[in-house]
Amino acid sequence: MDAIWTGFVAGAVTAAAAVIGQLLTQRVQRKRLTEELEHRTQTVLRELEHQSQLLTRELEYQTRAALRETYTRLLVSQRQSREASLRAAKRTVGANESVDDALGAAVEAHTSFIEHYHQLNLDVNREMWLEARGLRAVLDDMLKAAKKEDADEAALLYDLARDARQNLERSFRLRLGHEALQKRTPLGKHDEVQGAS
Repeated sequence: MDAIWTGFVAGAVTAAAAVIGQLLTQRVQRKRLTEELEHRTQTVLRELEHQSQLLTRELEYQTRAALRETYTRLLVSQRQSREASLRAAKRTVGANESVDDALGAAVEAHTSFIEHYHQLNLDVNREMWLEARGLRAVLDDMLKAAKKEDADEAALLYDLARDARQNLERSFRLRLGHEALQKRTPLGKHDEVQGAS
């Protein structure tokens, strides 16, 4: 009977050892699977973060490119508006141009500037928006001077418009992360930045 009992106990101990061995093996496998899953998750997260950074850089590049393009069009149209308003105010017309034609050209150039002004304002920060408003205010008054045939006022505003454009350029450089190459010039009653302070 002792032999049977000993065999039974030995069998039970062997079975228990096998179950414990299986449990330990499963635990090791579970731990290995968990570590592998964590590693794969970390790898996927790093890849997603890298893709997100690439997309963010690409979006910033596209935004900057669009902003540069719009800013370039605004520069051209503001120069044309300045020159046309000054020409109309001074009544210096070409051989094939009447005074009314000169004033019409000034209005047309100003309208083009306003269109580009609104396009630019869609993508700029507050400082650039205020600088663009200052430039617009000067050009609006220049056109009024042209309509009143006030050449002296138009000439003063011509120089002020150049200062306003340089202020806008300064804020544009800052928006792009570059240093400002010039100091900001106050624009007097047309100064939207100082008025907003």
